[in-house]
Amino acid sequence: MTDFGEPWIIRHATCFSDPEASPDALLNDATEWLQYAYNALQLLAELAHERGDIDAHRLPIMLDGIAAFIDMGARCATQAHLRMQWQQAQAEVELPVSVD
Repeated sequence: MTDFGEPWIIRHATCFSDPEASPDALLNDATEWLQYAYNALQLLAELAHERGDIDAHRLPIMLDGIAAFIDMGARCATQAHLRMQWQQAQAEVELPVSVD
């Protein structure tokens, strides 16, 4: 374990969403994860501007964390898309067919 967190956890982080979550809820989660990534990048940029250099030991860990945020956001967005497609397919199956 390092002073800055276990890199294994960052590389293997996953987000398990509620199986009953709506596509809107999943998209909100995706937005939240991407906002975390954005804020982490903003902080990294501010540190680089203030100090002029970045600690080479901390940079890979920070970048791994940002990558995990982006990955979780992408996974939530993908799940939302799949659930929307599933709901659309279910609605098409349930529509009554009219015979004239």
